[in-house]
Amino acid sequence: SESSPSVIHTLKTITKRIKKLGVVVGNCDGFVGNRMYFPYAAEAVFCVEEGAQINQIDKACKFKHGMAIGPFEVGDLAGNDIGYLVRKSVGLTRDETTNQIGPNREPHLRYTEMPDLLVTKFGRVGQKALKGWYDYDKSIGKGRKPLPSPEVLSFIDTYRKNSGIHTTKSFKPTEIIERVFAPLVNEGFKILEENIARQPGDIDIIFLYGYGWPAWRGGPMFWADNEIGLPKLLQLLETLYSQYPGSDYFRPSQLLQLCVARNIKVQDFYAEKELLALKSKL
Repeated sequence: SESSPSVIHTLKTITKRIKKLGVVVGNCDGFVGNRMYFPYAAEAVFCVEEGAQINQIDKACKFKHGMAIGPFEVGDLAGNDIGYLVRKSVGLTRDETTNQIGPNREPHLRYTEMPDLLVTKFGRVGQKALKGWYDYDKSIGKGRKPLPSPEVLSFIDTYRKNSGIHTTKSFKPTEIIERVFAPLVNEGFKILEENIARQPGDIDIIFLYGYGWPAWRGGPMFWADNEIGLPKLLQLLETLYSQYPGSDYFRPSQLLQLCVARNIKVQDFYAEKELLALKSKL
């Protein structure tokens, strides 16, 4: 079903009246922002599984890239139980009673139970419990300041060993940025392919105003076009997808491949598309 023009107009009017910036998008799981945020947050956990430190990833995202806060800080702020319940609802988590793996976790799927166990075994749901990926103390920063957690560090070390990860790798900030933001942008291209978002600028507005994206980087799609470059992004995704075929969010978008083949920026692709649509109406 589709929203009627009158409903969309009413919502736009209300949005302006409450002095918010609204973006009209299509319907899918997570819509635009949360759908793109999922691979970003998921890959951050995989980096930790491989050897990165939690605060190292948050610092890279904040101080190297410019995000308002890092992915683990976001998890603690929003509530780690929220993500867990979403994964549980779609049949991915292990049953707490039977210990059976969720029915929709296919054998080929790349999955880590680290965030699940953080919630189910340790009750570390985030700031509201004064413990999540970080510890919190009400007397320090009003309970908002993330503090290193010895319990979490011990848990991660044990999890790696139990998962057969005996040799960990070191991560440079640039590598972290590539690993977590490449799939985020790739999902943005897939959202455009599916017409969930009308144009790249709409995605950029969503992330600039709703997800703490640094304004001076212009939004994730602008960043892909003008900073990282689409050919480099495609090459990076191809490499990562060959290394981690169980993560479909690394599979390069067809739209991205088309833009690279035509040697055109995605913003220019949509400007050209809009011009052609306009001419067809004349």
